[in-house]
Amino acid sequence: MKNLIILLITFLTSVCSFGQSREVVYLSPKDFSTNYYIAFKPLGQPKGLLLLLTSFGETPQIASNETDIATKANKEGLVTIFASLQYGTQTFFIDSLSQAYLDELIPNLQKRYKLTNQPFYLGGFSLGGSGVVKYAERAYSRTDLIKPSAIFAVDPPLDFEKMYYSLEYTVRNSNVEISKREADYFIKRLQYEFQSTPQIDNKPFQRISPYSYSDTNQTNIKTLLNCPIMLISEPDMIWQMEERNRSMYDLNTLDCSLVINSLRLLGNSKAQLVITSGIGYRKLTGKRNPHSWSIMDTEQTIKWLLSH
Repeated sequence: MKNLIILLITFLTSVCSFGQSREVVYLSPKDFSTNYYIAFKPLGQPKGLLLLLTSFGETPQIASNETDIATKANKEGLVTIFASLQYGTQTFFIDSLSQAYLDELIPNLQKRYKLTNQPFYLGGFSLGGSGVVKYAERAYSRTDLIKPSAIFAVDPPLDFEKMYYSLEYTVRNSNVEISKREADYFIKRLQYEFQSTPQIDNKPFQRISPYSYSDTNQTNIKTLLNCPIMLISEPDMIWQMEERNRSMYDLNTLDCSLVINSLRLLGNSKAQLVITSGIGYRKLTGKRNPHSWSIMDTEQTIKWLLSH
């Protein structure tokens, strides 16, 4: 991959009253939908970097309006970045191209904001959270990548073999059209990304997924033995059954609990699972959805990050 082109086009906004400035940086000429990020900068000398990855189908603009984490992070002196990667809203985050993109983006952000020797934190929502865990696994197993001081993920899918079987069940049995359409799309996307199905060959799913229940060696997840990690999920079973025809097996909560429990059994005392109840809403629509940025207590999350 060619080096990222920094500051081809930058839009600066005025300093806000709560002490932050905002800029949008596009990294590719003539492309305003991919390869860009929104940076929220604190006043004065920043003390660290927080890079956030959005969910599938979500722009940085939408994500930055769904959560107030940038405001809370800026108060603590952190430059906060919401990033759009190489495929924009269609980015899958755990694929090799997305990960290679992060490999270059992170040091470039540190250089641009003069944070090379300052703490670096990484967080994300949904598939963006999957990409966060995947990057951390790679960074903590290698010497050539920048290791995040701590990571968090909001309701991320982590075991994509389990996800595949769940999606097949939804296509066969769900009466909710939105769930069936989503499942049909992601089955095809998983077949493309993994170049296989679990029934034919589950090895690609074990290798690429951040976590694999069927991999008894726990190859990927054990690299996070020394990584502070927080996973956040809200398992509202009644809402999921009534609105999406989903069972507990279909929820990312299962993945999150398996990962944290596995890491604790391996000896990671800094692995934390946060389970919430009744607070998941999409801010832009006001509609109930436990799969939302809003299940994260941003103040507590920032406090936890800064403790590492």
